[in-house]
Amino acid sequence: MLEPLRRVVVLTHLLPETTAQALPELAECAAGLGAELFLPADEAAKHPGYEAWGYRQIDEVEVRAADLCLVLGGDGTILRALGRMLGSGVPTLGINFGTVGFLASLDQRDWRAELAATLAGKYQVVELLTVEARFLGQRFTGVNDVVLSRVEPRRVLRLEYEVSGTFVGDMFCDGMIIASPTGSTAYNLSCDGPLVVWDASVLVLNFIAPHSLGFRPVVLRPDHVITARNVSPLDEAEIAVDGDIVGRLRCGDSLDIAASELRARLLVREGGTFYRNVEEKLFYRPGDAR
Repeated sequence: MLEPLRRVVVLTHLLPETTAQALPELAECAAGLGAELFLPADEAAKHPGYEAWGYRQIDEVEVRAADLCLVLGGDGTILRALGRMLGSGVPTLGINFGTVGFLASLDQRDWRAELAATLAGKYQVVELLTVEARFLGQRFTGVNDVVLSRVEPRRVLRLEYEVSGTFVGDMFCDGMIIASPTGSTAYNLSCDGPLVVWDASVLVLNFIAPHSLGFRPVVLRPDHVITARNVSPLDEAEIAVDGDIVGRLRCGDSLDIAASELRARLLVREGGTFYRNVEEKLFYRPGDAR
């Protein structure tokens, strides 16, 4: 077994009522395991009763010195937690309080027993490749993806792209996705891109609604740099990193996208696998026999 996890910072779903009942239950469970529970200021503001339950508010420096970031939420909350903890070395564990919970290792229905075993040392940590956008002298790192997309008035974009200095082609499209392995199951998946196992060291280049019968998503080595250039005559492209808008690619502008040196750290229960989550959470459809 690995080292027990004792200092646990807790992040929750954007809607406080989603986890209102779980927080005092978690405090009761943690007390029996000898774990300390902490909340950053933004979480403490969402849950006014935290002190009575046994939580303590801490600053961001202390947040990044915890043993574990425990997330009660869905994939969006877990993704934000992974980004928040980048560079700290603190692993993130998710309990699914969302819809799909693909990144979550524990289920809302039976998390208590599984959490006890996990905190005691029955876990593994998966190192996740992240993706970086380089634009106008700035760098923006995402756990999931970098996305270029059209903006109002929603005309078709024309994007040129090259890989490691080699021109590949240009595409009429609604946008471009450069996804990490983690992000392969997000926007990339909805655009018919491949599923990539979490700990693979690759990036996926995909387009949103490409005007082409021949294009297929491309899997790239992590040391390959993708350069995208907006050659649309009139229209700008919005740049989003993990869903956050960081700028616009004007006509004639370009940006570079590559793997980042930073790694996100996802903690999963012992025996938990990417493949089981694919089977249980992506292939399953409501109404299927279980």
